[in-house]
Amino acid sequence: MSNLIDTFSHRLSYAIKIKDIRPVDISKTTGISKTNLSCYMSGKYEAKQDGVELLAEALNVNPVWLMGYDVPMDRNYEKDKIIEINVINLTTNEIINKIPFVYRTDVENQSIDNLFAIYATDNSMAPLLDENDIAILEKATTFSSGGTYLLKLKNGFPIIRKIIKTTHGIELQAMNMWNFPVQENLKEEDIEILGEVIRVENSSAFRKKH
Repeated sequence: MSNLIDTFSHRLSYAIKIKDIRPVDISKTTGISKTNLSCYMSGKYEAKQDGVELLAEALNVNPVWLMGYDVPMDRNYEKDKIIEINVINLTTNEIINKIPFVYRTDVENQSIDNLFAIYATDNSMAPLLDENDIAILEKATTFSSGGTYLLKLKNGFPIIRKIIKTTHGIELQAMNMWNFPVQENLKEEDIEILGEVIRVENSSAFRKKH
C-alpha cells in the first residue's frame, strides 16, 4: 500500500503553483468556495473525498497524490483507488466519521468491505500511533503472534497491542512500555479480537513541536 509522505495542503498549493491556475478559477470550476479553498491550502482542514476528486480533476492530477500519498502525480496512474471507510466510536460502537482509504487495485485477496478505523484514545502505541491518530483495521476474530490488534480483555475497554505467544501464555505489548507495562501469562480465552491494524494515519508526525 502507498505511504502518506506529504500533507494535502502542501500538495494542493504545489499543484496550483505549477499548474499556474488561480485559486479563484479553481473555485469557479469546482464550486468549492474561495473560503474553503483557502482553508484547504492553509491546512486548517482537509477536503472530503468528493472535494478531493473535484480538485484533482480541475488540476489534472492524481487524487491519491493530492491527498499526500507516495504515488505519481500523473492523473492517468490508475492502480490506486480511494474508498471511504467508517470511523467507529469504541464506546458507543457508532459511526462518527468517514475517512478516505487508498488501496491498490493490482493486489489480490484484499478484504475492503471488512475495513474500519478508530481514533487512538491514548499514547500506548506511540510513536507509531499517538493519541488521536487514526488506526485502520481489518475485522478479525483470530490472531497471529507478532501482529498488532484491537482487542478487549474480559470486561475491559478496547486497546491496541502487539500480541506475542510465549511458552508461558500470551503477552500483550505496548510500544510505550514505560507507561504501559507488558501484560503477561494471559490465555486465549481472556482475549477478544476485534480487528488487525493494517495501517496508521500518523497525523502527529506533522504536528508542530513546542
